[in-house]
Amino acid sequence: MQKNNNSNLKISCIIPAHDRNNLLLEAIGSVLSQSCQPEEIIIVNNGSAAVSLPDEIVSRVRVFDILPHAGVAQARNFGASVAQGDFLAFLDDDDLWNTDYLKNVSEAINDGAVCAISRLDKLKNKEISGFKNADNKITIKNILIFNPGLTGSNIVVAKNIFFAVGGFDPKLPPSEDKALILEILRADKKIVTLPDNQAIIRVHNMGRLTDGDKMISGIRQFMIKYKHLMNQQEYLFNLLKIYRYRRQQGEKKIILLQFLVKLLYLFKKLF
Repeated sequence: MQKNNNSNLKISCIIPAHDRNNLLLEAIGSVLSQSCQPEEIIIVNNGSAAVSLPDEIVSRVRVFDILPHAGVAQARNFGASVAQGDFLAFLDDDDLWNTDYLKNVSEAINDGAVCAISRLDKLKNKEISGFKNADNKITIKNILIFNPGLTGSNIVVAKNIFFAVGGFDPKLPPSEDKALILEILRADKKIVTLPDNQAIIRVHNMGRLTDGDKMISGIRQFMIKYKHLMNQQEYLFNLLKIYRYRRQQGEKKIILLQFLVKLLYLFKKLF
């Protein structure tokens, strides 16, 4: 694999924002604290309220407003379209990076990677603990049935590859992150995992960027889009995830009946 020997490769940081200004400021702070600074910080606001930044930060970021509630995938894609860097580093507005995050990513890029995926830890009640590590788990088979640790905060990808595979699919929340990596795998591009590089997701009561109904719709659309890659067991596994989300929303009896009917149908086809 050819190395990226150009030491001047530039990284653009893209942060989608959605009405969580205090958390956004902390996310920006974690970028400004990087030992290896990005070429630029792009804030894409798809919330109802304007982004409010202190004067000392305003000059260091680029802020764009898109249609309110357009969605996190649309916000990331827009950020990518205006980015000036060679690589795109995505960070959700309620998440954080460790100080050497971009430094470690840059080293992987210089070794020839077109995509780097870092470890995910979680921050809850001011304590950081382990959450997901995608190391040795990035395969098409794994991604078809579960998320091995992929979010909009621990993925860095070459801009040309990002657009070549179609970017984030806005119809697939919460599966747009793993769908992006799936497409990069299908394009046979070099992905590296960085098990010692830390991205931090928050556990809080302000909501993540995707609500329950959109998550169910996204899983269903993921099943439709990639059905041709799935065997029946993998398809059934995704169907079970939809049932679990429906159950959490209180739709127990009707959804259970629908699930059992589909389950019986699939087993008849299997046997």
